[in-house]
Amino acid sequence: MTPQRRAIIQILMESDGHHTADDILSKVRALMPDIAHATVYNTLHELTEMGIVTELNLGLGERRYDINTSNHAHLVCLNCARVEDVPYDFDALELAPEHRCGFDIIDQRVIYRGYCPACAAEVNEVT
Repeated sequence: MTPQRRAIIQILMESDGHHTADDILSKVRALMPDIAHATVYNTLHELTEMGIVTELNLGLGERRYDINTSNHAHLVCLNCARVEDVPYDFDALELAPEHRCGFDIIDQRVIYRGYCPACAAEVNEVT
């Protein structure tokens, strides 16, 4: 394992999760100022391919990376882009064979969108 890959994984493990590639690049550059932008992006792609991280499209404009690869759902704040992991019973989402349209289902995602407590208070003040 390269020092760059180790640093990226360390940042992912020590953070609160769900960072963009640019967030990760900034944090890794604090440890390795000369790390290339492409190195971080390529490493994140490789870690995703290996199943070490999950690449998420949460509707926030930029993809996020999650070191927690267990089955869970996400809460996403539409105002501040805060993302939280929440447990979810994915067995409850089992799609009946007659509704699969011949698809071989390999993944499912649950994303709840709304406002975190701080942003909800702010939104309610405006209305």
